Amino acid sequence: ELSEEQVLRRYRLDKEAIAALCRDLGADLESLTGRSHALPVAVKVTSALTFLATGSFQTATRQATGISQSAMSNCLAQFLEALQRRAARYITFPLTADAGDLPSAASGTAAVTTAFPGVLGLVGAMHVALRAPSENEPAFRNAANFHSINMQLVCDAAGAITNVVAKFPGSCPNATVLENSALARLLEGARMEGAWLLGDRSYPLKPWLMTPIAVPRGAAELRYNALHGAAMAALRRTRALLRLRFRCLAKGTGTGPG
Repeated sequence: ELSEEQVLRRYRLDKEAIAALCRDLGADLESLTGRSHALPVAVKVTSALTFLATGSFQTATRQATGISQSAMSNCLAQFLEALQRRAARYITFPLTADAGDLPSAASGTAAVTTAFPGVLGLVGAMHVALRAPSENEPAFRNAANFHSINMQLVCDAAGAITNVVAKFPGSCPNATVLENSALARLLEGARMEGAWLLGDRSYPLKPWLMTPIAVPRGAAELRYNALHGAAMAALRRTRALLRLRFRCLAKGTGTGPG
């Protein structure tokens, strides 16, 4: 009954995308008990999307008429578990240099493509706020003095997310998250020659990771840093769009279950 604009505003996805989620997750979300009051798949999906879009159980419960906050919490848990089991369908890291060439869309000029051929992706961190956990609380307090998960994110120039690591506490440095990730082991063991990641100053320079020059000397190094920064703009846009689309990821609203 909602218009396409209303659906986008409430759920941050269009009707076609929501229908596809219902089809893909239906087998997991359909009730196995046959109870007459079991929630339909569409209600579970839209209820979970409302929380992800707003970051508030209260708002999600209010918009999903007749659903209690505990039922909303169950919907969210079931939705996320079902979606996570299918994550590999949507998030796939490129294994060849050709698949990862950084297009000029990253900066709007062909110069970036020329400067960084064979780039597999852009890696960076994104802190997702959460309630202070009861165990090991200090580990989750980050440098900005709020509790978070330090989520590692890799995307391409078009903003497509190709790798996520979301299990390290907020106090964990970006370099440590990368060093202990399966992505690092993959690139250290089977990286194609001439294939790279780009990362910011929080990461160390590696044979497969290109970072800015800390103290550039001369025009060539200054140009390298400028092109590197222009390429990394795609990652900054991706993080900003994620927070804008799904308010549960934004500081102040990202306080869902830890």
